[in-house]
Amino acid sequence: MFIVAHWLCANTAIVSGKNEVSSVVYKVGECMQELIKLWKEYEVSQGEKNESSLTGPTLEIRIPAEHVTATNRQVRGGQLWGTDIYTDDSDLVAVLMHTGYCRPTASPPPPAIQELRATVRVLPPQDCYISTLRNNVRSRAWGAAIGCSYRVERCCIVKKAGGTIDLEPCLTHTSTVEPTLAPVIVERTMTTRAAASNALRQQRFVREVTIQYNLCNEPWIKYSISIVADKGLKKTLYTSARLKKGEVLYLETHSRRYELCFTGEKMVKATQLSQMHEGETEKSQNHVSHSTNGEKNDSDHIMIDVFRWSRCKTPLPQKVTRSVGIPLPLEYVEVLEENLDWEDVQWSQTGVWIAGKEYTLARVHFLSTN
Repeated sequence: MFIVAHWLCANTAIVSGKNEVSSVVYKVGECMQELIKLWKEYEVSQGEKNESSLTGPTLEIRIPAEHVTATNRQVRGGQLWGTDIYTDDSDLVAVLMHTGYCRPTASPPPPAIQELRATVRVLPPQDCYISTLRNNVRSRAWGAAIGCSYRVERCCIVKKAGGTIDLEPCLTHTSTVEPTLAPVIVERTMTTRAAASNALRQQRFVREVTIQYNLCNEPWIKYSISIVADKGLKKTLYTSARLKKGEVLYLETHSRRYELCFTGEKMVKATQLSQMHEGETEKSQNHVSHSTNGEKNDSDHIMIDVFRWSRCKTPLPQKVTRSVGIPLPLEYVEVLEENLDWEDVQWSQTGVWIAGKEYTLARVHFLSTN
């Protein structure tokens, strides 16, 4: 989960001859108001000095281990703006993954880890914050000064049994397969930032859709969780519903291609189904279908949708795939999991979990017979 090594030494802020290091506890979804408070106090103490030359005090943030995962909603939502220097409302866990102190996986940290402690340096607001893809995490761009900024100066693991492990950043790694084509037209897009209320700022955003070439040298969309996420309340736009209507989802790692398709229905006991879906929302219930007359086949059983996960033996061009048949015949695939309930398919920021096994994805593509 973590990259263990030595961190580079950094100076703490010295004010009136004393080391001034504050400490706060990270909370999911909450901005670090302490950053802004520290910056304002520091500005007052520096008087008329040029703001751009100022380097503010440091702040230690303690992050409970359970939050250091790609399933953290702030990480999933891409709540970070900038590269190396980030806006004050950028999520710290997302920043640590972007800077390579820890990897963006859905797996929680080992039980022996109690927390991470990160020391950040408060910095002046920047005129702009640039977007980069680093360590399989993409930061976002922002084209205006805002509050203050920060950068991570060091980070360590605190073990439950006592003691610490220093971590080292990885600031140069990107995906092993780089995007080969990306739109360059600047256009107005939606953004979750409340401050983006005027159109001029919104026009500074570039749509973050990236096209890559697949294993057959055809353009596919780079994998992101938004491609496979259920769209709003329209059940017809759920990924599972699209598969049921005849579309097939093809997914690639950097070396292999996989196929996810709907294969029919299976009968399960109603008591077993209630246990499987206990506490699930109405969305999950969408995957349950009755026989054609709308009745259960008997009082104890019910029909549910099932799916198949396969590895394509050879990646085929799209034209050949269509001519062979979608989904691919069994002689073209190695079936890895069949009779999957939809709840056995779990999407993450970096890939998909199928029946408990993780596949890190690079590209995805829906195909249909139409």
